[in-house]
Amino acid sequence: MRSLMLLLIAATTAHPQVNPKCMDCGPGSQPSRSTAYQQLIEPLLKVSDFHMHYYDDGAADASVTCPGDCAGAPSSKAVSEVQTLLRNPMTTVPLLIDCLNDGRQTSVRFDGNSTTKPMQVPIGYVCLDILMSRFVSQPIAEYQCMTDGLGACMNNGYYFRPDDYMRCGDSVCTPRPWVLEVQKNWQRRLKDGTLWRAATRPKDSPN
Repeated sequence: MRSLMLLLIAATTAHPQVNPKCMDCGPGSQPSRSTAYQQLIEPLLKVSDFHMHYYDDGAADASVTCPGDCAGAPSSKAVSEVQTLLRNPMTTVPLLIDCLNDGRQTSVRFDGNSTTKPMQVPIGYVCLDILMSRFVSQPIAEYQCMTDGLGACMNNGYYFRPDDYMRCGDSVCTPRPWVLEVQKNWQRRLKDGTLWRAATRPKDSPN
């Protein structure tokens, strides 16, 4: 009996259980992703130039959805991979929310500040950027607020910074706990249906 138990323990050690929900399962590991995610979200990882960067000074409202501050010039047009994600929101919005915990780094740069070095921005923040361009009202954001800078007009609990990551290495970062809390809040609003209210501008808007 003792010999049988030793054999079972040895077999378990030699063939550890595999968690099907993540790849590698070590620091910076990524959850397994659906086919739709791979087809629509992961192309962002292959974009060599989004024609913009994020910065933390003054009117820091740069967005991958509108390079060049939407000036109307050809260069202000979002890359095709982003344009695809701006279509068919019922399909793409859940995928963008799933993306928020994805720490793989893109070609987009964040300039850094007094405490953070310049870095390649994880795809999770790029997906948040795209979501922010669509959801501009309550309960997600305050429409036409008077603030500037990264995360301007976003309500508490629905925004994280491009540098809210740690242990960046081998082109992947680990999201800090706050990133995961923000993702949960977006998921709740999607589940209870209130998220879609935020996609509509207030009726009294001059636009």
